[in-house]
Amino acid sequence: MALSLLSFVQKRHNTVNFFMRRSGQELWKTITSVSKSGQKKGRRSTRQPIRPLEKFYRIGSGPLKVQFPGLNVSVEKGLDPVIIEEQTEDELKQNALKVRTTLEESKATNKRRRREKLHPLERGFSGHHVVGQKLGPPPPVGDVAMNDFETYCLEVKRTSHMTRVFGRVHTMAALVFMGNGKGLGGYAVGKAAIHRTNNAIVKGMNMAARKLFFVELLENRTIYQDFYAECRNTKVFAQRRPEGFGLRCHPRLQKICEALGIKDIYVKVEGNTRNYLALTHAFVTGLLNQETHQQLAERKGLHVVEMKPSRQYFPEVIASPILTPLRSEEDLLPIERLKLDDFYGEGRYPLYKEKPPPFYSKLAGHLDAEWRKWPFRNQEKVSIRLLADGVVPRWTRTQRHEWAKRQHELFENGILQIPQGIGLSDIVAKKE
Repeated sequence: MALSLLSFVQKRHNTVNFFMRRSGQELWKTITSVSKSGQKKGRRSTRQPIRPLEKFYRIGSGPLKVQFPGLNVSVEKGLDPVIIEEQTEDELKQNALKVRTTLEESKATNKRRRREKLHPLERGFSGHHVVGQKLGPPPPVGDVAMNDFETYCLEVKRTSHMTRVFGRVHTMAALVFMGNGKGLGGYAVGKAAIHRTNNAIVKGMNMAARKLFFVELLENRTIYQDFYAECRNTKVFAQRRPEGFGLRCHPRLQKICEALGIKDIYVKVEGNTRNYLALTHAFVTGLLNQETHQQLAERKGLHVVEMKPSRQYFPEVIASPILTPLRSEEDLLPIERLKLDDFYGEGRYPLYKEKPPPFYSKLAGHLDAEWRKWPFRNQEKVSIRLLADGVVPRWTRTQRHEWAKRQHELFENGILQIPQGIGLSDIVAKKE
């Protein structure tokens, strides 16, 4: 049996004490954790942050190099119980530079990013919030690129649901609408964890890109007929308008119309105007339930006639049945509806209030002026009717110019005498 001359040193590996029972992360959690009820009451902001001491201070790295055998120095090398060595100036500078570099890196990561300055037309519904802003085209779906689409975020809100294990769990929900400006669009609600707004918006964009629908537009600018639609407690009355009218509706509906390519419309919203998901669903349902003029003509077997105020209500046939036989007046029933407003309003009609008479309506001077204009009250309508029926030939600008030329030739040849009147002197023959 061989004997060793080295001194026997006993090492214990199963030592259990206060410093080894818990890790540093668990110890910090005891003083920084906040319960669910405490988070609701704002106790999280009053808790001290975790101090990463190991980044700046390590045992034995102070101004005096202290060596503890068994802690930062091996036991065989440590002859004395504690060895103290002074650090050189280069080592002190190096340690100070290391601490300064670590602090600068932490400040750089925590530095607040400057908000990008947006053009007033690119801002959302409220300041710099993402709600109402243009978010660009959605990501491609498979091999199909959607570069001509534009995305809008209509709503971002916090939702919650109760669970058996975690209690009330909060999530973020984002309502996203997209369209290509040519009648093709889609919308969806994306959800993500609390305070993950961007993730919810991205999920909504991906879902909306897979739920597209097509809306028929009249002249690529407005709807085909006035309609009424509702969802929950939100009621929508949409009316088509002439070219150049613009979008006069709810701000959320304005973004939907811009995405779909609707340029002229008036929409009245009644009931709950802040349930934006119900508002979007009601408006889109009304758009999808539209009927084109050709579809209406095929369904009724009649001509679709339009009378515009710009054409003095002159009837114009815009659609006729092709597959369905045309019905005559004898085939129509007395109770059959023939006006477009009676088809799609579900028995609801817009209320048009009469304007109150002006204050001078019963004054003597105004009544006298109206009495003098009374004989000419139908002059414009009669002239339009005579032109439409062909009783009076239409006197265009070219015809007036030709008539003036013929009159001028007759005056020059002496066939007609030049009329006399205000501003025209008499013709006096020259004395020879």
